[in-house]
Amino acid sequence: MLLAIDIGNTNTVIGLYDGDRLIHHWRLRTEKDATEDEFHLLINNLFSSEGTKLGSITGTIISQVFYI
Repeated sequence: MLLAIDIGNTNTVIGLYDGDRLIHHWRLRTEKDATEDEFHLLINNLFSSEGTKLGSITGTIISQVFYI
C-alpha cells in the first residue's frame, strides 16, 4: 500500500492507496511543532482504527508547503 501525506499550512491530509484505489483518507490540523513520536502515535492510531497495519505500507509520498 502507498501512504500519501500532504502537509499544508492549515491541514495535513493523509491518504492510503491500494494500487490506484484510495481506501482511507484523513484530514487533520497541521501541528507545526509536533514531534516525530507524536506523529507516529497519531498515524498508528488512525491505522489501527481502520484495521490497517503500518507494516503493510510499501511506499510513501510526502508533499509540504515551504515555511518561512
